Amino acid sequence: MPRLLMLLLLLAGCSGQHEDVHETRFMMGTLVEFTVSDCDKQEAQKAIARASRAMARIEQRFTIYGDGDNAVKRFNRTPVGTAVTLPKDVAQLLMLARKVQRASDGAFDPALGALNRLWGFSREPAPTRPPAKAQIRAAKHAPGCLIHTRKGQWLRRSDNCQLDFGGIAKGYALDRGIAALKRAGIRNAIINAGGDMRIIGSHHGKPWRIGIRHPRKSGQVLGYLALNGPMSIVTSGDYERFFIYQGRRYHHILDPASGMPAHKAQSATVLHPSASVADAWSTALFVLGPKGLARLQQLRMPALVVDTQGALHMNAAMRALFHPMR
Repeated sequence: MPRLLMLLLLLAGCSGQHEDVHETRFMMGTLVEFTVSDCDKQEAQKAIARASRAMARIEQRFTIYGDGDNAVKRFNRTPVGTAVTLPKDVAQLLMLARKVQRASDGAFDPALGALNRLWGFSREPAPTRPPAKAQIRAAKHAPGCLIHTRKGQWLRRSDNCQLDFGGIAKGYALDRGIAALKRAGIRNAIINAGGDMRIIGSHHGKPWRIGIRHPRKSGQVLGYLALNGPMSIVTSGDYERFFIYQGRRYHHILDPASGMPAHKAQSATVLHPSASVADAWSTALFVLGPKGLARLQQLRMPALVVDTQGALHMNAAMRALFHPMR
């Protein structure tokens, strides 16, 4: 079939008024909901299947857990000081992660694999008490533990310097899922991965309406955003994976400086066209707390933080978009 005719057929399948098509998959440890608007149901379902496969491949390619092997796990096993050429996609995502690390003064760190394994929030059974302080000190890596050589290779300077893309890979999977939908001719859609979202286009000609979850009141939202794509909305919070020990909440978002769960926020939300960028920065902002909002404003990224007392803070870019609940 000529390429132009194929394109016209794809566009014809996703134009005009159609009911929304919803499908849900379980991946990356969460429910992922696909919503396609203004498209023929069969075309939408085929596109969703492609997007789902693309996202599943990202999970397999970047996870440090499970029995399967991948380039990230192999890098973490390499002897200290051994230069490794990473696959192009892994190297590119690591470069982005390092960019956010530098811009956030280390609040985001892609080399916390040893610490994250120690705390065990991504394993079964879930932890019920914190590790010993000596164990945490031993799992922390020294600053600058990852080296990018002039030849474009990567090496570790210590055994406890281990890659973990947990703070950015879900966003990257959202980006790849949306890319797959667009290749299939979808122009209006949203992918929601456990509250982290990327949108394209509009919802029946109107902006998508996105609620920002309240970190302490289940089923309630702080407010909403009315957005057209392309845009990503990513929230990091202390309410998904946590335990209470001796009256204190311990959660999975670690402060690289202390090796302990960050303690300056209940949740942090960042908007950016790239879900990878929004994912990394929401983690960094959660660690930084409200003071990090000024940095996001400098970068022209709408952002908000709920501090440890439950007070809502946002930068000017977010105030222009945020609709509080009345």
